[in-house]
Amino acid sequence: MPADRLFSEVQFIGAINEVAERNAVRLEVSCDFDEFRDLRQKQTDRPPLSPIFDPAVSDLGEKNAFWIKGSNSKGDVVHTQSVRLNDLSGCSLAEHLHQRRVAYMPPGVGVDADQSSFGMAPASRFITGNVCYHGELWLKGGNNGLRGSGMTSTLPRLALALALLEWSPDFMFGLVHPLAACKGLAAREGYMHLAPGGILWHQADSPEPFEEWLVWMSREDIQHVMRFSPLSLYEKLEKKSSPRAALSDRVAVAA
Repeated sequence: MPADRLFSEVQFIGAINEVAERNAVRLEVSCDFDEFRDLRQKQTDRPPLSPIFDPAVSDLGEKNAFWIKGSNSKGDVVHTQSVRLNDLSGCSLAEHLHQRRVAYMPPGVGVDADQSSFGMAPASRFITGNVCYHGELWLKGGNNGLRGSGMTSTLPRLALALALLEWSPDFMFGLVHPLAACKGLAAREGYMHLAPGGILWHQADSPEPFEEWLVWMSREDIQHVMRFSPLSLYEKLEKKSSPRAALSDRVAVAA
């Protein structure tokens, strides 16, 4: 990697860490997924750990996966996310999702993987090569939580940057619930492409499928996103969500 690009990406990661420090959040990166499973088992207010990031189901280690933890000043976990590298040489993402459908099953949802539909999103048929899956993305809500703040846009970009530096993948993808997608969550996280029909999970007790939309980026997309300061974006979002800004918006609408 050219030195100027490396320096730029290091600055990008440093800006994310600065945002975390402003919010009294300590970030850690690990490849120990036994530790991650233990942490997730203690989070009883969340759905169970996704099988794709469970070391009892998936092959995970420093060569193909990492996870990120954010802790507040009390030591409480307020953020997690994980990334896994998949070698899809000679295989499309649609084929991969079908082959490993049990590993991608949404935890806590009663679905029949064998009756489910994969690859309806056109992009899933051309995404191939070295492909990263980005999941287990969570920010604590409620009092003293991070959800809904500018951190929602900042922290996911850390996984994008680290994956790019570590593996320079051809593509990176995630799966998101339609309601979250329609609220702009994928865009806030940095994803530039979104398509309905990533996976239609068959539910035995419901005529309606449990749908997950596909979000994805190419290597060039990630490099493009990293040209823009995460600190500047965070500050703009925080300013917009401040009580004074909300009052100004209401006054403008009334006028």
